[in-house]
Amino acid sequence: MQLSLDIIWVTICACFVFFMQAGFTCLEVGFIQSKNVIFVAIENLLTFMITTICFSMIGFPLMFGKSFHELIGTSLWDLKNVDIINPLGFAFVFLQIMFAAVAVTIFAGAMSERTKIIPLQIAAIVSSILIYPVFGHWVWGGNFLDQTTWLQKLGFIDCAGASVVHMTSGFIALAGIKVVGKRKKTIAGRYNIPFATLGVFILWFGWMGFNGASFFAFSDKVGLAILNTNLSASAGMAGALALNFFVKRKGGYLISLFNGVLGGLVAITACSYYCTPISAIALGFVSGVIVDASSDLLDKWQLDDAVNAVPVHLFGGIAGCLLLPFFIQPQYLNADSRMEQFGIQFVGILANFGWVFGISYLMFILLNKMMGLRVTPEEERKGLNIVEFDDYYSWEKYVEISGFEAEIKEKNDLLRKQARLLVTTEEQEKKKLARDLHDGVGQSLAALKLILGLTKRQMEVQGEEKLVKNTEKASQLAEDSIREMRGILNNLKPKALEENDLLGAIQELTESINSLEKIHCKLNVEDPLPHFDETVALNIYRVLQEAVTNVIKHSKANRLILTAFLNKESDFYIFKVEDDGIGFPINEKEFGVGMMSMGDRVKMLGGYFHVLSEIGKGTTVVMEVPVDDGE
Repeated sequence: MQLSLDIIWVTICACFVFFMQAGFTCLEVGFIQSKNVIFVAIENLLTFMITTICFSMIGFPLMFGKSFHELIGTSLWDLKNVDIINPLGFAFVFLQIMFAAVAVTIFAGAMSERTKIIPLQIAAIVSSILIYPVFGHWVWGGNFLDQTTWLQKLGFIDCAGASVVHMTSGFIALAGIKVVGKRKKTIAGRYNIPFATLGVFILWFGWMGFNGASFFAFSDKVGLAILNTNLSASAGMAGALALNFFVKRKGGYLISLFNGVLGGLVAITACSYYCTPISAIALGFVSGVIVDASSDLLDKWQLDDAVNAVPVHLFGGIAGCLLLPFFIQPQYLNADSRMEQFGIQFVGILANFGWVFGISYLMFILLNKMMGLRVTPEEERKGLNIVEFDDYYSWEKYVEISGFEAEIKEKNDLLRKQARLLVTTEEQEKKKLARDLHDGVGQSLAALKLILGLTKRQMEVQGEEKLVKNTEKASQLAEDSIREMRGILNNLKPKALEENDLLGAIQELTESINSLEKIHCKLNVEDPLPHFDETVALNIYRVLQEAVTNVIKHSKANRLILTAFLNKESDFYIFKVEDDGIGFPINEKEFGVGMMSMGDRVKMLGGYFHVLSEIGKGTTVVMEVPVDDGE
């Protein structure tokens, strides 16, 4: 009766694990662009077919057959007599096929959106008949036949596959993304978060079978294993969120939720029924932090994992195996101390790296040389749906969505640019107002105060004649101050620019210069002025106004030429102010506050500012402003 219950339970758990294929498909489809979702879904289906057949015929015998020097299995070919050799028989075989299918499915997801389907299927064959079963034999080779293998004899612990399934798939994925390279991210990644969330929930559900069957019996340990699985997953999510809160990562917490849940699930797989519930929570929390932090590490290393398979499965598996000695109950240790068990676990991880990553890297290098791993750049741009399956409809939908998103991104970029420009322009206007008040009104009023003070003293000792003259001077200064104040107030929003467009304002500026007696100004507009945003136009006008004012005040020029034209090669509009004045040495120390202000304004617009001057030959001020094609 108990045997029948055990067989039923193992079979049910195997079906749970089978359902994880749906979870992986949903998760991957939720993480990638719509133009590749059909490819990923069909690729997962093909991979499952290949793994089922190849592992049943070759992988299972190599993994669980009679051990050859504790390194590899050599019996159970054609699954002959498995129901006689072991009481669980075919139920055990079915469970192990599902485990193998999980390991092989994972690495292909990491390489999504740029890898050809044929090399991926060849890699699935090699993984299911060689890479996965050999390491699996080292750890679990005694789980079907009464025998021990070298890592089992050493005391390595892995209850349900943290190393055998997840670290193995993680190292294969790491080798694959290293060889195939990064995606051509011409457009930001598309995430279908609800679909990915559905995938996580399905995986979470399937993991109950993953860990629930790890004892291969329906016993009192089942409840603890499933409870710990759920607790570790939840704590893993909490750990990832805590890391996000601590580092204040912008916009990344959605993906971190998935990292945390799956990282906690992978880690507890190492010791699902060896922990107390409190230890499972602690283990999951720490693993969630480690897994989420490893995502940043991959970005730093410039390794492009489309579905975060390496952080979750590789780093989650490593975390589970290395933390296991410190969280499991003492009676389950296979060594004399926790530190000694840690050393054994570390040896197992090194063995997994040496075998799995080494063979996988060699496999992908050979596949790349023989047939090429990557699709062409044009095929990658179009998407693998249309390349492999002639799915023109999803390509059309992708183009439509991409067009909308590109337009929205362009508008958002423009709004951000204008917002920055407005803030900086406001600061520039405040500085100009302060400078004008200090240099104009402030100095005039200071002089007025001084003259009035002298007048008072002179009135007391020298009579009225000088008093009258000083009073006249004071009145004139007061009049000048009032005029200066009006000019500054008018400059807060130049009337010429308010009533005209930029060209009209420049023309009015030119006319005002020509009204002066000793200088002549000529305006040459060689190409029509493009439409500039109101804030950009204000800054352009300010620079021209400042340049012209400097000519009038300091250059002693008789002639001024203002030229405007389009540089068609660079798409910059050029404004040039030339005078025939005295010039000055080109030296930063000679630049006044006005020159610095002009340069700051032009730089703020994304343009270039130049001053060319030679003593006795005049000065040329050049402003280059980018033309916005979107306008």
